[in-house]
Amino acid sequence: MKKVRLEDIARECGVTKGLVSRALAGEYNVSDKTRNLIVQKAVELGYDFSRLRSKSKTRKTVTLVAARSILLKEDFWQPILEHLSAVLNRSSIDLDYFVFNSDGVDDDALAKLRESPCIAFIVLHVNPDEIYETLVETGKPIIEVDPKIVHADGSTQVKLSNYNSIYFAVAHLYKYGHRAILFYGSDMHSTSFRERHEGFKAAVEDTRAQGLVGYEAMFDNSDLQYSDNDLLRATLEEHPDITALVCANDLCALNAYKVIARMGKRIPEDYSVIGFDNIRTDIRVIPTLSTFNVPREQIGEEIGRYVIGLTTGDRPQYSVFVVRCSYIERDSVRKMERSDPHEQNH
Repeated sequence: MKKVRLEDIARECGVTKGLVSRALAGEYNVSDKTRNLIVQKAVELGYDFSRLRSKSKTRKTVTLVAARSILLKEDFWQPILEHLSAVLNRSSIDLDYFVFNSDGVDDDALAKLRESPCIAFIVLHVNPDEIYETLVETGKPIIEVDPKIVHADGSTQVKLSNYNSIYFAVAHLYKYGHRAILFYGSDMHSTSFRERHEGFKAAVEDTRAQGLVGYEAMFDNSDLQYSDNDLLRATLEEHPDITALVCANDLCALNAYKVIARMGKRIPEDYSVIGFDNIRTDIRVIPTLSTFNVPREQIGEEIGRYVIGLTTGDRPQYSVFVVRCSYIERDSVRKMERSDPHEQNH
């Protein structure tokens, strides 16, 4: 495979090679928007970030550690990175990048990571054991954002209100008259998914005495398809009392839309549906999807302020802090009418 050069990235972005070099090296005289554009294009083209030369700088740096596949998820991560970079930049701290392929990291790359002059590491979602162990060896602060796997110690975790949000979703649907609710998702993808599943189970258990019945359609998500159409359809047909679905994320919800339509059913008339993430694609579906908003800009700013606090001693070193995700109700949820059989029975 042909190596991607700085010139290639510059041509694709319509900027100079020098600007690309400064952006990828984390130098301060590049706007946050332009830097993120260049980094995104570099990831798309398959640029080898390990080729960047370490430079002696007077400004402090923070190293962002991320899998190439994660950085390609522009809708979710780029707003976080843009606001993180802006906050750090105001305190004369540059954001550097360590990008790795999901199929593994070689010893040379790990050595470079170990020798990084940065003041802290920020890890996005995926943190393989060999990378995590290398980061711990440095003795520097580690901030894991929405960690896929929770490590026992040695890092600060920035997590979403997964458990509480889904607990709220179930309680909200119950308040609207729904008495049989399905959780559609997987425990395989990440800690976030497992926490959302746990929140669902707890809400059902706490409301069981009031007549709530909970069902689950849990699929194998090893291929990251966020769906099992046959499983979902079979579950809905087997349990005709189900009137609402709480989905592990918006992609699961949008896939559920397709299954429900193929069954000849409608949302929200036959099924109410709630997702999680508030991704941009939801605005293109009818009816619009009720979901939980992940405050990406706020997350970026909070992480930036936390890192700055570590350098000044003004902020305690939390082991976990949770970002609240607010519920957005759109057209995919309805209140059950009194004439509905579930409401008559209660």
